[in-house]
Amino acid sequence: MSEEMKEVIQNTMSLIVWKHEYDLGIHIVDEHHRGIVSAINSLNYELQRQQGENVLVPIFKIMQEYTHIHFKVEEGFFEKFNFPDAVSHRALHDELLDTLSKVGERCMLNHDPHQFMDFLKKWWIDHIRTKDREFRDYALGER
Repeated sequence: MSEEMKEVIQNTMSLIVWKHEYDLGIHIVDEHHRGIVSAINSLNYELQRQQGENVLVPIFKIMQEYTHIHFKVEEGFFEKFNFPDAVSHRALHDELLDTLSKVGERCMLNHDPHQFMDFLKKWWIDHIRTKDREFRDYALGER
């Protein structure tokens, strides 16, 4: 394999590789999470190509709209399963949407896609992989 081909393959590697352990077991929520990961990986790919600034605005808009829809769906499941932490989790959603807007706007103003990427990675680790798992554990009776 040529060095050029190796570089292309390396540059197309995803920041986040979806693993079965990320699934919560609620199909539509898992699909949304995969969509979020896809958007994060798209930004990562463009950053590797030194093109992150060119996709910052569209990725921000995608994340903003998609996250809003995703949170509404999750909150519907909170009601369906009578999740006792629903109020605090909804407040966390509101805070995340607000932070997403503020960070995204600041990053666009400063032309800094790397800072937006840092926020998205932290969000993935802190919220999706930990906080959403608390709901999953409750819904499955593992709490």
